[in-house]
Amino acid sequence: MPRLAAAFPTCFLLLLTLAAATSEPLATLLTHGPRSTRRVALTFDADMTPGMEKALQKGKVKSYDNVAVRQILQATHTPATFFFTGMWVEEYPEPAREIAQDPLFEVEDHSYDHPGFEQPCYGLASIPQAQKVTDIEHAQSVIARVTGVTPRYFRFPGGCENARDLTLVRSLGLIPVDWDVISGDAGQPDPKVIIQKVLKETQDGSIIVMHSHGGKAPATALALPAIIAGLKTRGFTFVKVSDLLNRP
Repeated sequence: MPRLAAAFPTCFLLLLTLAAATSEPLATLLTHGPRSTRRVALTFDADMTPGMEKALQKGKVKSYDNVAVRQILQATHTPATFFFTGMWVEEYPEPAREIAQDPLFEVEDHSYDHPGFEQPCYGLASIPQAQKVTDIEHAQSVIARVTGVTPRYFRFPGGCENARDLTLVRSLGLIPVDWDVISGDAGQPDPKVIIQKVLKETQDGSIIVMHSHGGKAPATALALPAIIAGLKTRGFTFVKVSDLLNRP
């Protein structure tokens, strides 16, 4: 079939190869692990947008690095997955390296500057289709250069995506991962609300999304100890996303 193969664009052949290798449709978005296991994954998004960067520079926000989050995880020996934006890594290179080097954690890609790939998306800036690959690859480059780790998973900002975006991400060799439990820590000042929501909604194989940048997620660290203790009491074991999905 040499003539037939030559007629297909190289990128299309790459997509076919990827689909065969993963045994999944190219537009598949992973939101949880196996429902047959008591394992769950805590994930933390480290967001940074141009607007957040300006607020930081003007002193409106003291820091977008919520150190307490990782201190709690370390003190309780709780594995977790961090999804970094490239801008956050550039702003906080040392914390990014520390997280990446800790065997409790793994670091993944959350775009470069947190745009909404599909609109509307909670007020996030839009990004032209032609710039999406550049944004993802820029984040990959920054994260790899600063931390020494090349991400294998990608999380869409705001969880906003379409089938075309999913195919694009997989064509870059990344696995798109979102969540099935929204902690609601973004903009929530009451830790009790966050705790109750996570404990109520978590089930076998859940991927829980929280935020590690503080700012508009002010109560994350306050809620985290009770979430960890509560889920452990219910018999759940915490693992990294790659372990939950069995994709090292």
